Amino acid sequence: MKLNLPKPTPSRAARKKNQNKSSTMPGFIKDDNLDGHIANRSLRMVASRRQVSRMVRSKSAKLKRRQVNSEAMYRKSASVPDSLVDYAQEIHSVSRVTPKEEIELGTKTQEAIRLQRMYEDLQAKYGRDPTDDEWCAEAGKINMEALRQAIDDGIEAKNQLVASNLRMVQRVVNLYIRNGLGSEYNAGDLMQDGTMALIRAAEKFEPERGFRFSTYAMYWIRSAVKRSQTMQSRIVNVPQRIHETYKRVSKAETRLRKELGREPNKTELAAACDITTVQLDRCRRAMQQAAFSLDAEVQNTYKPNSSTTRKDTMYDIVAAKVDETEYEKTQRLMMREHLISTLRRYLSPHEVDLLLLRYGLMDERALPRGMSGPLTIAQVSQLVGLKPDKVRRIIINSQKQLRHLMKEWEDFECELA
Repeated sequence: MKLNLPKPTPSRAARKKNQNKSSTMPGFIKDDNLDGHIANRSLRMVASRRQVSRMVRSKSAKLKRRQVNSEAMYRKSASVPDSLVDYAQEIHSVSRVTPKEEIELGTKTQEAIRLQRMYEDLQAKYGRDPTDDEWCAEAGKINMEALRQAIDDGIEAKNQLVASNLRMVQRVVNLYIRNGLGSEYNAGDLMQDGTMALIRAAEKFEPERGFRFSTYAMYWIRSAVKRSQTMQSRIVNVPQRIHETYKRVSKAETRLRKELGREPNKTELAAACDITTVQLDRCRRAMQQAAFSLDAEVQNTYKPNSSTTRKDTMYDIVAAKVDETEYEKTQRLMMREHLISTLRRYLSPHEVDLLLLRYGLMDERALPRGMSGPLTIAQVSQLVGLKPDKVRRIIINSQKQLRHLMKEWEDFECELA
């Protein structure tokens, strides 16, 4: 008789022995079930042909998209003038030059510069303008026609080299615009200074050294644009070397503060920057200069209850500290007398005296010692023997009676400010 006994469960060691160890990654064992699961999941994740869209990226499409993005960036920036947008379109209308043409243009440019420098050397040598024969003999040309042709070809080659690489200047300026160039800057000026640096690079470029023109000119462009941006950052221009020194001082101050655990003194900071303490003080004073607009509205604390219709400006405060001429003194005195006579015509003597005391129109000889100019409500109440609230109500009621004369009050205030 045959018994159906359950098969014994293989032990862990047996299962480990039966498993295939032909894994290509160390420490992992090949599992057929796991491989099948991964394969099925990968098949489900594969997109169908209908879901795959082919993107066509032609060169013309890239250029058009780049131009649209640049124009949108220019419109959003407050530092870009309208003329720069048209200028950028003209830049891209000029085709680029190949490396072979670049070497040829650079050689012609250097030849023209060499001939012009040779003419200046002959002027210094003879103390006069050299003749055509002397110039041709020194330059190794047959006649003046060949010499002038070489100079004209060199100038034309330099212009072509500059015009075909104006994109580099735009690329550097776009970097400043993209990083948030403020409205106080002018991107057109940055572009102009970068173009001048590009012209200088074209004159200094030597193709026989084996470098590309873009590699050499980018240094000139970046330094010129950076210098222009630094000069535009301040209303009062500060030399470039002062800016560089101030940056070095700021970095050294931050480093010393971390190392020492305290604020470094002038001697330590000057020694770290390799400058003297006098130069350090001069640099800080130059960078701490501030400019203020004379038309900016300020609050004049020395003028109580100033009119809300017209606020004081920096020009009013500065002009008040300037010595008056005889004409201005006479004009102020006549307007003051006219204003007081107008007040006495419409108000009672008691109300007029309160207004004169409050706004500083009373003769200082009639005031107690130590009092002058406009008085506060408390001081006026002490002089007249009334409560401050009573004095304030009388002044307010008097001003209400003079509403039809407020225009004259404003004119008088303009003269006194």
